[in-house]
Amino acid sequence: MRASAVLQATWQRTRRPRTWGAALLFGLVWNGTRLLMGLPSPGLLEALTPSLWVALFLVLAPLPWQWTGDEAPLASAPRGAAQALPWMAALTLGVLLLLGTAGGPPPGRGQGPGPLERGFRRNMERSEAPRRLHIHPRFWILGVAHLSFGLLLGWILADRERAELQEAAARRAADEAQARVLQGQMNPHVLFNAISGLTELVREDPVAAEAALVNLADLLRALLEHGSRLRAPLRDERRLVELHLSLERLRLGHRLRESWDWPEALDSLEIPPLMIQPLVENALKHGVALAVGGGELKVEVRCEGDQLFVSVANTGPAPAEAEGRGLGLRNLRERLALLGAPADALNLRRDGHWTVAELRLAVKP
Repeated sequence: MRASAVLQATWQRTRRPRTWGAALLFGLVWNGTRLLMGLPSPGLLEALTPSLWVALFLVLAPLPWQWTGDEAPLASAPRGAAQALPWMAALTLGVLLLLGTAGGPPPGRGQGPGPLERGFRRNMERSEAPRRLHIHPRFWILGVAHLSFGLLLGWILADRERAELQEAAARRAADEAQARVLQGQMNPHVLFNAISGLTELVREDPVAAEAALVNLADLLRALLEHGSRLRAPLRDERRLVELHLSLERLRLGHRLRESWDWPEALDSLEIPPLMIQPLVENALKHGVALAVGGGELKVEVRCEGDQLFVSVANTGPAPAEAEGRGLGLRNLRERLALLGAPADALNLRRDGHWTVAELRLAVKP
């Protein structure tokens, strides 16, 4: 990982409930053991010190194993050990000083000053020169134990996070692949419906049919460009809807009456492609086109915070329940599920003589 990614991963560890849960559990066991052994009740700082020690190790121990300077999620064993050894040595020294001044010795090993403090006291009591610092052997034992524990814990946690990152990346890749498959299904679906509508026009108005074929070529080009991406500006979706409507105007003529409330200021927002066009197509196919006198189509788009709200309403016959589960809408619902959208992100309802399709999407500026 690069430095910024390492810092982000470290920050995320501080926010995980399991980090603090493990630290608190260790603190409870530590202090409970002291009480069961009949040792004096610790003060507040002394009682909290074991939990803080574990939390510090859980958060900071993986850091040197994760820093690689590139996109790799875990350093190689030689490099990781070389980076972790001085890091954990410094961290261990700090923890032992903390335990020596606040926590005292481990349960069952007596009370009084810690080993480092006792070494300093003996040193001060001696009058001979030169004065030498005496460190109790237990300090070295604790130091090696803490250092070994920190090295092993850091590698285990870093390797676990590497596995989680790779699993998440694999899930994203699978979701993206499935989304591309679903988007690929939409291209022939849109073209099939457009060509089906042109068959009537060829017999009734050959000149209009010729113009429609030109528009159909533009629609195909837009589908190939727009549908190949995972996210695209809203202006591209607007262009796709306009091309589709231009075909429908040639076929339906004055029977199609449309109105738009789509501010151009929203066109830079990014959404997954082919989200609004299926709603417009469904409104025309199952509503406006079926009415003898045609009908009205209203397309409204608005943004509130990071949520985009789309409403496509049409007059005409109320759609049968099966029509709400056609390929276009079923495909759209499946893609919304892949994006993690809530179940009610797409809603179809009847409002008087209007059929309204409402869509809610998270957007990126």
